[in-house]
Amino acid sequence: MAVALPVLRQAQLGAVQHALAEGSCVALFGLSNTGKSPFLRALAAPENQQRLAEMAGRDSALIYADCNRVVELSATGFYEIVVRSLLEFIEDPGTPPEPAPELMQQLRDYHNQITTGPAFQASLAFNNALADTCNRLDLSLVLLLDEFDEIYTALEERTLLNLRALKDHTRNRLVYVTATVRPLYEMRAAGESEFAELFAGHHQPLGLLAGDDALRVIAANGGESLGQAVVDTIVRLAGGHFGLLGALTQAALRFPRGGPDSQRLTGDAAARAECLKVWNQLPSDEHSALINLVTAPEEGLAGPDAERLRALGLLVDGPRGETLFSELFAGFVRRQSAQPAQAVQGVLVDEDAGEVWVGGAKVSVLTDLEYKLMRLLNERRDRLTTKDMIVDAVWGGEYLDRVDDARIEKLVSRLRAKIEPDPARPRYLLTQRGRGYKLSSTPAAARDEDSAETSRE
Repeated sequence: MAVALPVLRQAQLGAVQHALAEGSCVALFGLSNTGKSPFLRALAAPENQQRLAEMAGRDSALIYADCNRVVELSATGFYEIVVRSLLEFIEDPGTPPEPAPELMQQLRDYHNQITTGPAFQASLAFNNALADTCNRLDLSLVLLLDEFDEIYTALEERTLLNLRALKDHTRNRLVYVTATVRPLYEMRAAGESEFAELFAGHHQPLGLLAGDDALRVIAANGGESLGQAVVDTIVRLAGGHFGLLGALTQAALRFPRGGPDSQRLTGDAAARAECLKVWNQLPSDEHSALINLVTAPEEGLAGPDAERLRALGLLVDGPRGETLFSELFAGFVRRQSAQPAQAVQGVLVDEDAGEVWVGGAKVSVLTDLEYKLMRLLNERRDRLTTKDMIVDAVWGGEYLDRVDDARIEKLVSRLRAKIEPDPARPRYLLTQRGRGYKLSSTPAAARDEDSAETSRE
């Protein structure tokens, strides 16, 4: 359930605004459900736009672009969502200054050129759209690129070099703010860093919430009616994690007057699912580091491990040295260390826990889009799932005529790489040529050769 949130992280908000006022790009990073999207939306709020204009001494337009709305993982898809977001911003009746009709028509023409023309035309139209907006409205553009992870790793280097060149040419008239799980400099191969260099000195981790902000999240989720003892328990168990605060508050509200005790909150399915989301975003070496920390705390962590986990908000200073941010999450990690292999063949999707198992091994690090696809295929196990069904369930019905086959196939390919022993010869996630896909209960290797062959891409 969506809730109206107060503005959180005021100190970080001010620091980011100061950087933007100087024309510096800012890279925000933090695990999913730590509040990156609310933070970016707060930056784009009218009062903060006005504050930035006063700090910079010039008008600025902060354009929020949700990269999850990209319908094609390519330069064209990225350019389209940015210009579409720019159009939506300018077409808002409450957006000052009032744009001239000819500018609006020109931006629509640029958007059409991006979606219908060749790649070189899309790049030119994108550049012209940004330049014309800055010049004709006499303002600076701040592009707030949310959920930037997937598109950033997919873009060719020449596209990133174009973004770098645009920034260099326009100087303070164009600024980028990105939001990713990991710092930009960790996300691409060595030598592909010219775009990331724009953010040098301005990588801002969004980790745990301070005490007052934690209370604001509890209140925004309806927790004003909870007793002080319950609120204190939620704060202690959540450890300042945005998603856990919301899940635990909602769990507490489901109990009768007097509220739940700590044990009942710890066992809540939504709270466990939040812990799993954190876990699934971490690679195996960080899994091992966390398990070592909870099972052998006296040994501590190596410097690089501790530094990365602290930046993500997973480590805090405790009375006996570094410890996990939450006792609830520490318990989850301890259970992971003792998790027996599940005696299950094939693919198992545990929707209550948000877990996916293949052949008794748990699959880690599924993205939100990959998990939505996995859940849909599981609901239709052994039945055909058409591409239209996938678009509707993963992106939303409004994108039925926007998401192309290549985008769907890439998503399926990434999911296969995580659940198939040999993605080139899929056993579970099978292609029905020209029709769609199917999640099979029986591994394809157990079928006759002709049947299996028609199932492969």
